Amino acid sequence: MSLTAYVKEIKARAIFDSRGDKTIEVEVRVDGGIGVASVPSGKSRSLKECEPYPKGGVEEALSVVRSVIAPRIRGLDVSRFGAIDSELSEIDGSTRFERIGGNTALATSVATAKAVATSRGVPLYRYLSEELSADVRLPLPLGNILGGGKHAGSGAPDFQEFLVIPLNCKSIHEALEANMIAHKALGSLLSLSVPGYALGRGDEGAYAPPLDNVESLEVVKAAVDLVERERGVKLGIGLDIAGSNLYDPRRRLYSLRSQGLYLSREDYLAFISELADEYNLVYIEDPVWEEDWESFVDLTRSLKRTLVCGDDLLATRAELIGEYSKRGAIKAAIIKPNQVGTLSLTWAAVKASLSNDIVPVSSHRSGETDDAFISHIAVGTGCKVLKAGVVGGERVVKANELLRIAETEADRGSPATIWELHL
Repeated sequence: MSLTAYVKEIKARAIFDSRGDKTIEVEVRVDGGIGVASVPSGKSRSLKECEPYPKGGVEEALSVVRSVIAPRIRGLDVSRFGAIDSELSEIDGSTRFERIGGNTALATSVATAKAVATSRGVPLYRYLSEELSADVRLPLPLGNILGGGKHAGSGAPDFQEFLVIPLNCKSIHEALEANMIAHKALGSLLSLSVPGYALGRGDEGAYAPPLDNVESLEVVKAAVDLVERERGVKLGIGLDIAGSNLYDPRRRLYSLRSQGLYLSREDYLAFISELADEYNLVYIEDPVWEEDWESFVDLTRSLKRTLVCGDDLLATRAELIGEYSKRGAIKAAIIKPNQVGTLSLTWAAVKASLSNDIVPVSSHRSGETDDAFISHIAVGTGCKVLKAGVVGGERVVKANELLRIAETEADRGSPATIWELHL
């Protein structure tokens, strides 16, 4: 095993994500190893996250890799975790990767880490855990089974994601299967209860029926109850509301068009609290507009047994996670690596979460690739939850990678346990 890892070659190419849009894939070769990484893109984006690409899009990003990044990093020793990331930040020179793009930076960062891991003869998660002194444990899978908002067409619910998470499974196989069975059960229930609905799905493979928010929660609860009765698996229900997409700052109202409701801040918070109590919601992500941290505080205080999770509020930034955890605004934090651009900054966000007793949730994006690096990030950094969809090839690849990681750890003689949520 080499103690050094000098960059020999870097290449970039345009590939397609799960929505058929172009994204970037980067290939890095070091002494004794090669790594390839492709990155996703989000449709619902925080105002605080990185610019995904330079102004010229993916094509300009490819040019940047070839003409700017490659000459700078060729010959660089990247054996130390974060060495490539420091170089990328210096090359860009902005706080939001406006010059080279956050997706460009992340693809380069992850590909380099994969190459170094390969040169050491270990998988990416093991390389990360060893470099960061993190325990190797398996995350609970958080899956989207019914969707609306920007991830679905007109007529679907306003809330972006209706989620399930297994709470009492003993193995990762059982946990992943429970989510998939819930997805199948939901499809059966929708085909019976929604006349004429052809079981169409949104961006992340979740059903997108012509139902309002409450009707959607009712049918998701029925599917969860069915799985619990037949399999004995306890499933929690969650929501990703994507509150910024519902808020009209000019009128200062939350628009729930599927229900014909236009609510003031106070009435909207009361409505969300009622839903949390009625359906025993264990998780609510981005319940309100991303600039309204005071409402995050109000909900976190009132919903004692619900993980109020920040995404747009935080944009995977360690300083914001620290700030809003101290204000009592969150109990969980979404970790989306391409919001910040490098593995080092991603780790800083996870570390800030863990040190403030916040649950880190490693997360996919709506436009995904077949790269499973977020599964390795979840295991290798200590994320307690992995939010990666349920069905669809680009989602299932993340689940299957968790199965392989579990098998690898078992073969090493140190079977990895699953994290637990203490609500």
